[in-house]
Amino acid sequence: MMLLLEIPQVMRMVVFHSPESQVAGALGDTQAEPSLDQVLQERDEAIAKKQAVEAELHTCKAKLRAVEAQLLEVLEEKLRLRQEVEAWEEDMQQLVRQRVESQLQRESRGTLRAPMEPGAAKVPWVRLPLVRWGHWQ
Repeated sequence: MMLLLEIPQVMRMVVFHSPESQVAGALGDTQAEPSLDQVLQERDEAIAKKQAVEAELHTCKAKLRAVEAQLLEVLEEKLRLRQEVEAWEEDMQQLVRQRVESQLQRESRGTLRAPMEPGAAKVPWVRLPLVRWGHWQ
């Protein structure tokens, strides 16, 4: 098993003993191949860049999870409020139905009284069961 410390030695052998470097050396072109130091520096820069990108990815994933949790909370609150509105609508329908039935019964018995003056009719106070709706207890 090769240790990481042996990699520069192996790379030197590959860089300096490759057919391309031998041809370049025979032609006097010593700038054709990058030096081992340049290759190692580029590798180190690439590793650092990869680590930075991975750290940014980790940060973005954490932010995404936080936003998803907030969205879930908002959707749950919306569902809860929708259920409260539906309960309120049912209660209002029931209240109106009771009022209409009560008025029809009074009319059928002939006990419906006309108001004394326009605008002087009193509307009885109705108490709604607000406990059913949750936070208005």
